[in-house]
Amino acid sequence: MANLCGAGYVLQYAEQLPDSRRFGTLFTYQKNTSPFSSCAMFDNNLGTAKYMKLTLCPNQLSKPCSVDEGTFSQYAGPVRVTDGMCAEVTAIMKNSKSSTTALIDRRFAVPPCN
Repeated sequence: MANLCGAGYVLQYAEQLPDSRRFGTLFTYQKNTSPFSSCAMFDNNLGTAKYMKLTLCPNQLSKPCSVDEGTFSQYAGPVRVTDGMCAEVTAIMKNSKSSTTALIDRRFAVPPCN
């Protein structure tokens, strides 16, 4: 999936979500050249289309987030931000956009930040 982020991006983190059942996999990539950038991909591992929303926000409130959402059978993303050091990524998967229960709802700072 790194080629979907583009040249120069290196895999930083991959997580099975919501746990070992692996409904989806969240990947984050970083580009360590100027300008420093982050990229995220959210893989649908269920084999059926699900509503997915992937958001990547830079660590600066004045800069916009990058969002990809819709009903996907393969993946959401890629989403990219420049000034991506310690960007925040959110991955949501539900059966449909109107569902009140999420299959996956994960938010964290892009590694190596805490």
